[in-house]
Amino acid sequence: MSEDHVQNEINKIDEVQIPTNNSEYYTQLKLMVESMESDVLKTERGNKAAATRLRKNLRLLKTTSANFVKFTLGKL
Repeated sequence: MSEDHVQNEINKIDEVQIPTNNSEYYTQLKLMVESMESDVLKTERGNKAAATRLRKNLRLLKTTSANFVKFTLGKL
């Protein structure tokens, strides 16, 4: 997947679209991880802005993962 395509998918997800089943949560998590690839590579080369974006995205990934767990337990 191209980085632009992944970013477009992430933007669609950010539009207050709450997943309604396990498959949608998994797709959302997968897209989030794929979108971080370029920032990981840039961070390895010393790009501090990419490192900041990466940390922000990792926090969002953590929150989304926790929500997925709650969803599977029927608490969300």
